[in-house]
Amino acid sequence: MLKRIGLVVTCSVLLLVTLYLITPSSILVSYMINAERSLSGLKVHKLKIDELDIEYLRGGSGTPLVLLHGFGADKDNWNRIANYLTAYFDVIAIDLPGFGNSTDNIELDYDLFSQVTRLSKTLDALNITEFNLAGSSMGGYIAGNFAAKYPSKVKNLWLISPFGVVDSEKSEMFLAIKNGYQPMVLPRNEAEFTQLVDFLFVEPPYIPSPIVSHLAKKAEQRLILNTKIYEQIHRMRNGEAHPDSPLDQVLKSYNGPVLVTWGQADRVLHVSGATKLKDTIPHAQVDIMAQVGHLPMIEAPKETASTFIAFALKQ
Repeated sequence: MLKRIGLVVTCSVLLLVTLYLITPSSILVSYMINAERSLSGLKVHKLKIDELDIEYLRGGSGTPLVLLHGFGADKDNWNRIANYLTAYFDVIAIDLPGFGNSTDNIELDYDLFSQVTRLSKTLDALNITEFNLAGSSMGGYIAGNFAAKYPSKVKNLWLISPFGVVDSEKSEMFLAIKNGYQPMVLPRNEAEFTQLVDFLFVEPPYIPSPIVSHLAKKAEQRLILNTKIYEQIHRMRNGEAHPDSPLDQVLKSYNGPVLVTWGQADRVLHVSGATKLKDTIPHAQVDIMAQVGHLPMIEAPKETASTFIAFALKQ
């Protein structure tokens, strides 16, 4: 009997391995992403606004929590953390224009102010008038500026390793750019994509090699558009970023509740940005996460979610 069970298990494993080897990477990626979405209670929705097609994920119940991804990412960056958030919030993770499955027309502009305006139209179309707003990296830059422009709409502002803190120390990435190296966030091939993954995390999540190849190919295909967006958001001059509306300036008079989450080991944006934001917004709560890189919501989703849940529920 035990031999028979062992044979069945062995055959099952061999079948899974065979399917893994022969299944196209695009199908594997789709399967894995859909599985993460399903586990977190998220479903795909689409919206038409002016000339734009907007795709977003939504699930859960409670006060809306709008999530904005970073540069080069998309709405699925929030799948893992959404598993802990949907019990408390109506979670809405948006593909910002230029990314994911939303409109990515190279002829459009993707600067900060264009994205803030589009976000406002998106939320109006969804009839969302009061909500929690969170953003990671570039998404945090957009979220902070949105909150500064529409403070009455934002119940709690959550900035996760946001770009746009000009008085912070230079990060490892920006020091490299200053010395003439290609920005790490613009991978041109599979080897550079793999380096990017290692650069973003202290403990990179496991990604099967066929899926790495698939994602790397997509990054290569989007290089021209990503380069345009990168330049419009960062406003690079002489190897340094000059954001249009720095967070440590635009949020000086912001009175709403703010949580700043930052990975202590962030190599993309220096963790000193958290201190600078605290100086700008004295009432802000700051959470520095030890042994975590640039994307806390992926690397430590449960801990990252728990901090925000506690923060939001006490307001």
